[in-house]
Amino acid sequence: MHEMTTQDLEPMFDRAARQFNSNLKTLDEDVLRLEEWLNTQLHLPKLLDKNCLRNFLILNKCSIEVAKQKIDNYYSFRAKMPEIALEMNPKLPYHKTFNEAAFLVEHPQLTDEMYRLTFFQVKGESLPDSYEPVNFVKKIHTIQEMRLRDGVMCGDVVVIDYRGFPLSIALKVTPMLVYKTTLVYERVLSARLKAVHAINMSPPIMKIVNALKTVIKPKLFERLHFHPDLDSLKKVIRPDLLPVDFGGEGLSLQELEDALEEKYRKNQDLFDRIDEIKVDESLRPQKLEDTELLGYYGNFKKLEVD
Repeated sequence: MHEMTTQDLEPMFDRAARQFNSNLKTLDEDVLRLEEWLNTQLHLPKLLDKNCLRNFLILNKCSIEVAKQKIDNYYSFRAKMPEIALEMNPKLPYHKTFNEAAFLVEHPQLTDEMYRLTFFQVKGESLPDSYEPVNFVKKIHTIQEMRLRDGVMCGDVVVIDYRGFPLSIALKVTPMLVYKTTLVYERVLSARLKAVHAINMSPPIMKIVNALKTVIKPKLFERLHFHPDLDSLKKVIRPDLLPVDFGGEGLSLQELEDALEEKYRKNQDLFDRIDEIKVDESLRPQKLEDTELLGYYGNFKKLEVD
């Protein structure tokens, strides 16, 4: 499987930037401005390379000021949500346990709209009772860390197969977990969720999903699509991007998982460095507003969706 190089990514970053009235040259000029700003932020560690900064700009519509806030959030939330931020290293035991129970993989090729596809499917007949949904969030975070560095992040499309997903596991998905997940996804990773496609969803689980409307913005809920069968799913995702496990013509979930695990192994030192991130609040030039969960700038209880 071909791995993207910097040269491969440049025309893709140019195309992405043009969506926001920018281009590669201007994008990289803004990266230099972000690097200059980071050098003045003595409270922040230095772990983001050029591609990371490009992605923070793309994900924030090429706004330097918004990107600055999201970069600060990226570092600062680790002390506020250790149950997610400090538990996403792929060498941790949960990672192997998760892989034994289910696939959670990304496709290396972007869609025509430059979105990244992520697939979830249970291995075997059913998830074990010991499965913890918070581990799904940790795994997504791990995938996003790699994307920041080796991909172009314009938006995500997630495909979830609920076969083998028992009601007992669904009941573990609490409103607070959904709330925290949305905070991390939007306010830390700056990711834009373009669509979630679900198949094999049972009526009891559908009821739980509907109940979560109270913590999901209507605009985001509208991006949840429920498919009665694989034929319906194949109408919205190109056959070559849809794994054979979902009735497509693309790489199998096992092949995608093998490629992702190899990427993790090659970048283990990166995840170990991420584990060491600490923000020195005594050196922060501007105090953050205090909120009950994150302590970021402003009030994050009202979630906005691009």
